[in-house]
Amino acid sequence: MDKSRCVNGIAGHALVLGGSGGLGAEIVRTLAASCASAVSFTYGRNKKAADDLLAELRADGIKAFAAPADLSDEPGFNKVLDDAVTSTGQEISLAINSIGISPNIPIEQQTLDGPEGWRRVFEINVFGCFISTRAIAERMKARGVKGSIVLITSTNGINSQSQISTHYDSSKAAQGHMMKIFAEHYAPAGIRINGVAPGWIETSMNDTLPADERANEISKIWAGRFAAPHEIASFVVFVGGSGGSYAVGQNFMVDGGYR
Repeated sequence: MDKSRCVNGIAGHALVLGGSGGLGAEIVRTLAASCASAVSFTYGRNKKAADDLLAELRADGIKAFAAPADLSDEPGFNKVLDDAVTSTGQEISLAINSIGISPNIPIEQQTLDGPEGWRRVFEINVFGCFISTRAIAERMKARGVKGSIVLITSTNGINSQSQISTHYDSSKAAQGHMMKIFAEHYAPAGIRINGVAPGWIETSMNDTLPADERANEISKIWAGRFAAPHEIASFVVFVGGSGGSYAVGQNFMVDGGYR
């Protein structure tokens, strides 16, 4: 890679959880452009998208690794971390946790069970976030890595924006509180943990948003539009990298001026 293109000054091995599509994939590309010495990412069901992104990185001369990850399986997730380190030859010094699902369903139709029910949303967005973030932080601590972790939270968890995403909004509120507790706990080990809370983003996660709901939300944004993925990705990498070196336990809202 042409080092003159590097931005944000990322050093070391960066890992993105949920990095094969949408915002996660854009974060992976931004890390590569920031001259991380290696970039690893996990993915869920979309192996083709992951394979394509991995090939893209390697074609650009990036040392890269990708693997599926089930965040309900803590021993299995720890093996993914081991494999990423073995493959790249470097310990992980920066992790971005971009795992999450966001069903858009009216309150009257929401259920506890099912693929878009409350339990499923919390299993991924809260329980999976807890297991994976703790595993990464404990690994950094055990190996003396003064690392950085960024959780992708949401403005919905701070100021709930929609009655069709009650379970998602609640899960993101839990993530924000979890981040604060993690940040205080691991700061003495030299590990910085922060959150970035995006507003609306132009990703497939919001494809099911009804047109009238979308228009209503845009009317509340001073910027007059949803964010492009690269705009959020650049801020995430800034916070996780040297630019955010004094930030600890913060949940940064990046919402285009949503009111």
